[in-house]
Amino acid sequence: MLKFCSFSLMTLMVSTFSLLFFVQCSMAEEAGIQKPYLSPARDLDSASKVSEFAWDDSRRALGPDIFFLPEALKSPMALKNFLPVGRSIGKGEALQGQLTLRQSALLINVIGALGESELALSEKALGLITHGDRIVPVPAPETVVIDQRRRFTLLFGVGRIWTEPGDRGQSRALLPVSIVDSKFGAVRNGLASFLYGDGKPISNLVLQFSQETAAEREADIWGTLATEFIPGKVEGAQSRIAAYEDRMSSAPQYKDWADLAGRFGAEAVSGFNGPLGSKGAVSVSGLIVDETVYLSGCNTRHGLYPFCRQMRHAISSMTPSFLAFVAVSHLAHRIGHDILVMTIGDLVPELANHPQWRRTRILDMINMASGLGEITPERTANFVAADSDPSAQAIRAAGTIDEKLAVAQQFPYYPWAPGTVFRFRTSDSFVLSLALDRLVKLKDGAGASLRWILQDRLFKAIGIARLQMQMSVGDAADQRVPDLGNGLYPTTGELVRLILVLRHSTGGRTLTGLSRDMVVDALDTQGDKGLPTGVSYPNGAGRYALGFWRTPIKMAGNCIQNIPSAQGRGGSVVSFMPYNITGFRIADGAPADPATRDSTDIRRIGDAVRGFCGEPRE
Repeated sequence: MLKFCSFSLMTLMVSTFSLLFFVQCSMAEEAGIQKPYLSPARDLDSASKVSEFAWDDSRRALGPDIFFLPEALKSPMALKNFLPVGRSIGKGEALQGQLTLRQSALLINVIGALGESELALSEKALGLITHGDRIVPVPAPETVVIDQRRRFTLLFGVGRIWTEPGDRGQSRALLPVSIVDSKFGAVRNGLASFLYGDGKPISNLVLQFSQETAAEREADIWGTLATEFIPGKVEGAQSRIAAYEDRMSSAPQYKDWADLAGRFGAEAVSGFNGPLGSKGAVSVSGLIVDETVYLSGCNTRHGLYPFCRQMRHAISSMTPSFLAFVAVSHLAHRIGHDILVMTIGDLVPELANHPQWRRTRILDMINMASGLGEITPERTANFVAADSDPSAQAIRAAGTIDEKLAVAQQFPYYPWAPGTVFRFRTSDSFVLSLALDRLVKLKDGAGASLRWILQDRLFKAIGIARLQMQMSVGDAADQRVPDLGNGLYPTTGELVRLILVLRHSTGGRTLTGLSRDMVVDALDTQGDKGLPTGVSYPNGAGRYALGFWRTPIKMAGNCIQNIPSAQGRGGSVVSFMPYNITGFRIADGAPADPATRDSTDIRRIGDAVRGFCGEPRE
């Protein structure tokens, strides 16, 4: 017998930030039984049947008329309105062809501001193919390159299709979508939906964006885009379907935060997000215990995001940990650890005559100790962020490799030797990227590139079909290099895979494509390795080594552990704790608020789960 479901909202008192959504599923013989509905771990991406998410409500804010009337969508709506409705959810019609999204404008309501403005989007073509009850986007490669030539890039994820009684015989498609803003390094997550099939014209595309990682730039965006659909074979569709199947089959186990509370006690795991959680600034967070991912969040201003694993994030200055270090570690694994002592002058002849670049090593670059810059040109015991001087701003503004090289040739430099003083400076990352790209070309030929090697040899092997990152401007793929310092845009699921490939690399049992020695050294929690950062903590000085911040923490058992972490703007953090425990939080808190950087509770709960002094629990 078919079950009919309607929403009820229950607050799970496990942590100050966690909301789980449930439906009241009623049958005559099961009256009053609560059945789980949509949650971070059980989302539209993971469930086998889309009908499991149907809710019984004949009144829909997103009825069929909205799709064909461009001005009908007046304001943002609760995200549940994008989900299946009714008692008879059927199979969606097969679809294959090219969807063209006409140039148009969406409405923007900046949170805290009065009135609305518009966001102009250029025309975009997108291949689409259905695969069972999934709909798989097949974009042309050049349309998803993120660089300065196009400020806004639309990125679609794998969605779902179905039929419901109110849609007059047509099928309904729903896809996760994000807008990447290359100017500000921000990401906005939303949903895209349209009606099609039954011999009728395809509808407009309805879009709504209700969440972002864009500190102090929060905004709701919504509207419709006119479409044109041409049926036919989509080139590359089968490889995209295969990549989707690989992603699903290789996914780690996901569970909800309530499952962690049931395992270790609600009190022990409460308050994971710290002050940011109470301020509503956390997009998603979780604790990875061995191979199990306990998720919380995937919050938006209009309800739970139904594709939690495909929610995309701007991780800003966590990029050196998850892209620069990973790239160097991969090339050290492929070529040898001697690359660490190769200099920029060795690999980039255009910089061989620069007094500092010519002697700066690859190792110095991932240690944030290039010796380049001009802010505070004397040694100091305090933290120095050296990313705002004119040279740093100029290289970020430059577009092509040649333009950036011209700026790098004029970089000011400090009086000390490279590798001796820490200065946080992600603007040097272009030169590191170019050096590694030249190294790849020396080994694999002029047509190879760092981007291609990382994607084809590493990311694809761990189930990431295309890891999105900011690129320099170039007419061809081999004329572009990635921003290794500040331009990585992973989804929740992709970030989890990057964390796990680092964890797996320390075990020595699995060939991960990374240098085991480098990863073991980077994630070691013993000793005070690395250069002092100038940041003081109650239990000692903070340090930085191999792309990771190291924080001395006194655990409940009275021992000191030096926790390596990746840290991003707005309070985003990934903490690699002892005994295979990793905590992560993606947030966009106020950068100037000291509480934004507080990740104490993440480590406290990791310690409570396993115990970091002495032998681990369980």
